[in-house]
Amino acid sequence: MKVKVGFLGVAHPHARPHFRTLELLDEVSGIVAWDEDDGALDRLRREDHPKLEPGRSTFDRIMEREDIPIVVSLATNDRNPDWVIRAAKAGKHVLTEKPVAASTAAMAPLLDAVRGAGVRLGVYYTWRSHPIVNDLRTLIDAGVIGKLLSVEGRMVTSQVRFRDPAHWLFQKRIAGGGILSWLGCHWIDAIRYITRDEVAEVTAMVDTLNDQPIDVEDTAGVIMRMGSGAIATLHAGYLLPISQAGYLSGSYDTYLGFRGLEGNITWYPTDEDRPIVVESTSKAWNATPRRELKYVVAESEAYGGPYGQDFVGRFIASAMGGDQSAGSEGPDSPDGPGEPQGPAGPDGLPEPQVPYDDGENALRVLRIIEAAYESSETGRMVSLDQDREG
Repeated sequence: MKVKVGFLGVAHPHARPHFRTLELLDEVSGIVAWDEDDGALDRLRREDHPKLEPGRSTFDRIMEREDIPIVVSLATNDRNPDWVIRAAKAGKHVLTEKPVAASTAAMAPLLDAVRGAGVRLGVYYTWRSHPIVNDLRTLIDAGVIGKLLSVEGRMVTSQVRFRDPAHWLFQKRIAGGGILSWLGCHWIDAIRYITRDEVAEVTAMVDTLNDQPIDVEDTAGVIMRMGSGAIATLHAGYLLPISQAGYLSGSYDTYLGFRGLEGNITWYPTDEDRPIVVESTSKAWNATPRRELKYVVAESEAYGGPYGQDFVGRFIASAMGGDQSAGSEGPDSPDGPGEPQGPAGPDGLPEPQVPYDDGENALRVLRIIEAAYESSETGRMVSLDQDREG
């Protein structure tokens, strides 16, 4: 089944790769774009985009069109909830950027609107679709590293001066937060997803240390006590002194490490030449207790590569009543510890179905980020009550 997609917000930092992803999907027959900035729309129209519907439209007109069942919402963080609510009330399924809103308080009416309308909400936490992420999840599920003890994460990128300090991403009243809400959120989500473990307590220090006139944190150290008792740490910051300018060409220094009683896993996600190292003393790995896993990552112009493209394709299929396995189940889902298992993967281990994100999961990530801010401000550990409403 082919669908037309409404594209709201062409001036967003990630708008072009998101637009390109839709162009690459066979199931997308056309794209109807809108933005409050006519200049940004005109620049898009002057380019070669065969799937872009000619002519001008409005937000309300896109909402009225029955031939547009899905929209991509790319507003600023403070305005995005309003766009999502309007789309949901119009019966549209919505795919939107993380962190979805500037605060958890703004998420409550958004989730109410989505639930009330019975539509699907997807969030671009596309690392969930990456095969390495899902292979690591499967290895930990299989007990390769035994009882989880700790997780280390690093999400460090180019300094603020390479990223336009005047951009709304560095204005607290619009963005809600800094490095944690823009990039650190990906690793907060990935740690929870890979381990199937929820964050119970947060201790953090955040600060604005770059020599730029911004009012959000550019440097953060976060310690998270997981529900299992394991301790996870995240170092995030706009810290690299050598980089190209812009949001899509910046430099990155990233890392994820998982340590258990019986083994370790280390991965440098943005260094594709570096293998994933798995060490295990478990009985199943006696013959080769240390293994280096090398992946050949396919090239794609889609946001997040071919796996980001798959992520969006699964969302569209699920929204249109196709692949129901694309639903999201978090570690504390009422349906159990995760998705139905798919075909066998490496070493005969079952591979999980790739889920799209949903509003509830994005709300959990936002709660963790706000807990980090509260901890930094008060100097105290903050406990998270996952049952309370945002």
